[in-house]
Amino acid sequence: MKNFIKLFVILLVVACEQEITTGLPESEPLVAFDAWLYHSATPQTIDIYTTNTYFDSSEPVGIGGATVSITNVDDPAESYSFVEGANGQYTWTPATPTETFGIIGGVYSLIINIDGTTYESLTDLSPVPSIDSIYWRFDEEDAFTDDSYFANFWARDLEGKGDTYWIKSWKNGELLNKPDEINIAYDAAFSEDGDADGLFFIQPIRELINPFEFDDQDVLINPFEPGDSIFVELNSISQDAFFFLQQVQIQTAREGGFGELFAVPLANIQSNIFSDNPNEKVVGFFNISATSSLGKLFTEDDIRIIEE
Repeated sequence: MKNFIKLFVILLVVACEQEITTGLPESEPLVAFDAWLYHSATPQTIDIYTTNTYFDSSEPVGIGGATVSITNVDDPAESYSFVEGANGQYTWTPATPTETFGIIGGVYSLIINIDGTTYESLTDLSPVPSIDSIYWRFDEEDAFTDDSYFANFWARDLEGKGDTYWIKSWKNGELLNKPDEINIAYDAAFSEDGDADGLFFIQPIRELINPFEFDDQDVLINPFEPGDSIFVELNSISQDAFFFLQQVQIQTAREGGFGELFAVPLANIQSNIFSDNPNEKVVGFFNISATSSLGKLFTEDDIRIIEE
């Protein structure tokens, strides 16, 4: 056993010092869709492009010449045509300042044609609850952290099991968009298991709107100070989108190093957009979100003792 451990340590040291050149095979580019849209009176854009190889960090090349439309499955008269722009962007623009994209409760079909190949998808546009308020919780200094203020948003899940949400937040106008800052909810909790229907969102979800960063001594940096601002956006998403974002987080929130030996293998995430060519794989996602939001400037008057 001791000899095995010695051999493992020697191999580990060699592996750390030796430069390894990977010989990954060249992969065929895939068609990718960014069709994440919102129920609002603003232009909505779908991006269509080809994927790059793993080590190619250049800007993806947009695909032109496509026809793009979205139609209400139950009311075909409600249809939205997207006009081609630059570099694979296709945009729908409201005809009036008050015209919104989609109707709450509708089911929508996306149809895209590119050089004779048709791509299709379905999604529903679900309602979203309003955000009641935002407060800050104060944690006194202890052995692990300094004095800290944590923002909390308060909102109640809609009645009826199976509602899914994506909660986004901005600190001082900057979106918190790191992989481990993806904040999604199934009803008022993290998953479909359990009974969280119709409740206030649980405390971990309420506090995942904060930036969690640590200094060189691994001490948590105070998320907020008086004078900072926060903006919270609560988005309804389809259940397919919920599981898609779960996989995005698993694939991207990776610590690296030795832990990667036990991590989920890297892989393309299942799309909800399908080609009429059964042999063709595509990537990307189609979703339409309804949104509620609330912003607040942090002052001493906003500090609350929060009880579950």
